[in-house]
Amino acid sequence: MHRTRQFAGAGREPSDADFALAREHLPPALFALFARQHPRDIVHAAATARWLLTRGYSQPDLVLAALLHDIGKGEQRRLDRVVYVLADAVGAAGRVASPTSRFAVRRAVGRTREHSRSGANQLAAAGAPVRAVELTLNHHGPSGHDTMLALLQQADAES
Repeated sequence: MHRTRQFAGAGREPSDADFALAREHLPPALFALFARQHPRDIVHAAATARWLLTRGYSQPDLVLAALLHDIGKGEQRRLDRVVYVLADAVGAAGRVASPTSRFAVRRAVGRTREHSRSGANQLAAAGAPVRAVELTLNHHGPSGHDTMLALLQQADAES
């Protein structure tokens, strides 16, 4: 159901409210990263942050990570995302991914596989707080006893 909802909403364009939310919570250098995301990632990021905020979770590093956790994905077509989800479901994403392939879909699968690390690197380079960088880096890993990471993961899954 989660993937069906994602696919159905993939064509939505960001709203003025999505950008206003990001401007409210991000300094200019990080807002520039937010605005460079693919439109579907902007919509998802704003929804992730709203999920947290409407439930009373307003810690600045958590909201920042919600708005930028997928920054490392870069430009991707809908096909690229579908191929990644299918390849990952059968355990073949590692074999499909190739950052140097002549095939755009293989390069995109590689970016998706590495987006947490790439996004964390981009955030660190832009001066994001260490905690927001950590949350971005680990948002697809086990949360362990990290309540803030677990909240980001839940918001990500619900958005």
